[in-house]
Amino acid sequence: MSSWLKVLLLALVALVLPWDGVRYARQMESALRESERQALHSVAETVAASLQGRAALLYRYPGARAPFDLTAVPLPAPLSVDGVAGWIAAGGGRQYGRDAWRHYGKAPHRFAVFAGVYGRMLYVLLKVQDPHVVFDAPFANPLRRASIGDRIWLGYAGPRGGRHAEFFALTGPGPIVARRIVTGEYGRQQAIIDPRIVGTLELRAGGYAVEFSMPLSLTDGRFGVLIDDRDRRGAAPLSYGTLRTHSLRARGRLILASPALPKYLARFVKPGLRLSVTTPDGTMLAQADELTVPQVPAPEPGILARLYHRLVGPHGVRVIEATAPIYGATHGPVIARLLLTRMSDRGVRLRNRTLERMLNVTLATSALAFLTAAGLAAHLAGQGWRKRQRHRAG
Repeated sequence: MSSWLKVLLLALVALVLPWDGVRYARQMESALRESERQALHSVAETVAASLQGRAALLYRYPGARAPFDLTAVPLPAPLSVDGVAGWIAAGGGRQYGRDAWRHYGKAPHRFAVFAGVYGRMLYVLLKVQDPHVVFDAPFANPLRRASIGDRIWLGYAGPRGGRHAEFFALTGPGPIVARRIVTGEYGRQQAIIDPRIVGTLELRAGGYAVEFSMPLSLTDGRFGVLIDDRDRRGAAPLSYGTLRTHSLRARGRLILASPALPKYLARFVKPGLRLSVTTPDGTMLAQADELTVPQVPAPEPGILARLYHRLVGPHGVRVIEATAPIYGATHGPVIARLLLTRMSDRGVRLRNRTLERMLNVTLATSALAFLTAAGLAAHLAGQGWRKRQRHRAG
C-alpha cells in the first residue's frame, strides 16, 4: 500500500472520534438520570414514612378492607349529572387505575360501578348488562307489584345510625330521582321522592347506564348497590350487588381519602412535582399536583446542533417516577402507596450543552486532522506521480 493511501486512511479514522463523544454524552445523561431517580426515591420514602401508621389521616373511614368496599376516587371538578357523556369527558374512570371499577354478578346479568368524590358530593356511575330491560308501567304507583320493572337499590348507614334504603324506578331514558319508602297512617306505605339523590339513565347496547350524585353527609361510610333484574313486570327479581338481598343492608364501605390528606400532601409539593397517594391496589386516593411541564427549548440554530440531537436522541423533558409503600403502625401491612412524579429536563439540557461544546471541538480537530492528512496524502501522491513521469522521460 502506498504511503499516501495510508495517510488518507488515517485521516478517515480521525472522523470516527466524534462518535466516541456521542457515547460519552449518553453515558453522562444516564448517570444524571439515575442520580435524579435515586434522589426522588429518597424523598418518596421520607414522605411515606411521615404517613406510617396514620390511617385516620389517609382515610375518611379507616378500617380493615372488605371484598365489597368501593373506592371513591378524587375528581378534578364537579360533574353535571345530565348524561353518561359527562363521565366520558372525565375519563370514565380509566385514568384512576383498573381497580377503580368494581364488577358484580355473572354474565349476562352483571354490572360495573365507579365512584368519584368532589367536595361534599359523591358521584356514582353504573353500567348494567341486561339483554332485556323492563321499565315500570307508565304513570303507575311504583309500589304496585304488577307495575314494577327493573330496580336499582341504594343502601347506606346514616351518620346518626340506622340503615336507609332508597331505589331508582326505571321508567325510561332520562332524569331519574331516588325514592324512599315511608309508612304513614294506618300502615299505608308510600314512595317519597328524595331530591338529594338525582341522576340520569341512558340505554346502551346490551343494557343501560345510570349516573347519580348524592351528598356524602348522608352516610357514615357504609354504602352499597343492588340490582333487581326482572324478565317482566311484577315478576320475582334476580338480585345481585353489594347489599344483602332481604335487609338491603350495605355489605361494604366507601373508601375515600380523609379531607386533611390533600392539604398534608401540598406541604411537600414544589413546582415541577406531583405527589399522589393510592390504595394498595393502585386506585387514586388524593393528589397534590404542581407538575408544570417546562417549555421545551427551540432547536439550536444551525445544522450541527440539529445533527447532534438527532444522533443522541430526544432532547425534551423526561418523566421520573418513584414509589414507596406506606405501612401501618409498627411497620405492619401496607395500607397505601405513595407515588412521586417529576418532569425533568435538567440532565438533558446539561447533556446538550456539554455535547455541543465537546463535539464542536472534536469535529473541528478531526476536520483539521483530516484536511492536514488529506493534504499530505495529496502531496505524497503528487510527488509519486512526478517521479514516475521523470522516470518515463529518462
